Amino acid sequence: MNIHPAVLVIAALACALLALALWLFSRARQQQARQSITGHLQRSRDIQRDLMAGVAAAPVPGMVADPRASTDWPAAASTSASARQWLYDHLGYGAWGISPRGLVMIAGLGLFLAFLVALQAGALLGTMVLGVYALLTWFGIWHRVSKRRAKMLSLLPGFLDNMVRLISIGNSPHAAFQFASGNVPEPLGSALQHVNASLSVSPDLGQAMTQLERTWKLPEFGLLAAVFRMSTRYGGRVDQVLERVSAYIRDRQSAERELHSLSTEVRLSAWILALLPLVVGTLIMLLNQGYFMRLWQDGTGQKMIFIAAGLEVLGSFLLYRLARLK
Repeated sequence: MNIHPAVLVIAALACALLALALWLFSRARQQQARQSITGHLQRSRDIQRDLMAGVAAAPVPGMVADPRASTDWPAAASTSASARQWLYDHLGYGAWGISPRGLVMIAGLGLFLAFLVALQAGALLGTMVLGVYALLTWFGIWHRVSKRRAKMLSLLPGFLDNMVRLISIGNSPHAAFQFASGNVPEPLGSALQHVNASLSVSPDLGQAMTQLERTWKLPEFGLLAAVFRMSTRYGGRVDQVLERVSAYIRDRQSAERELHSLSTEVRLSAWILALLPLVVGTLIMLLNQGYFMRLWQDGTGQKMIFIAAGLEVLGSFLLYRLARLK
């Protein structure tokens, strides 16, 4: 059996890309752990620097304030901060857990793969490959964020129980929040450290939790924000409310796990039906390139390919909606 050299080249390229993807995944995990440690130390230094700056900025009797001090920050810094805040608010980048360098490498890999395909089969097919790569990348990010949200929700009841114990022995909600968020595992730990950093600027715990809800898109954080705002405005036994919220989250997670186990067969069928056309089409392109190129170079064949791609996307979306039980 003679194997076409192009098949061997594509197989070797696929193996190289797989090895590169595994290497990028390991580097991303190491970078995430390193950034978590560095971020914790940096936030501690920022809090100390803010405290020292507050002491140094206190007005001294007899000293005239410099009117130019308010213009020290350049306009570019505020523009960059507003752009970063837009990314965090609208795209939820803070919940991705991917460094900017990792995003650049993922984008570069997609462009390189699309460029190779464009050299072999034309710009149109290269654009299609880039679109499929972008779709798969978005799916990977969505799956990663979903896993991080699920892990965060599994850690949240334990954190609330620690807060309830600290409040019951006489601590305020702010102090209990800061003490309880000291030894929380990732990814909840880094999110709570961001809240602690914002509390050093503004003592409004409800507003900080609202910002956390916008970043992670979790309604449980909005519920906690409402609890903290009500306790700040009207007082009351916030420890009892937090205890009930913790019990509610545990009951909901138990019901979701039961529903997840009951719907396993439906979700597995949806995965098989969605991936089977993609796998068959990929095998045809790899094992019989002449057949696919003959189909691609024909006008009617191109229309058939585009119609099949559209039907695949529509069918995958419908299967996702059927298998998504809430």
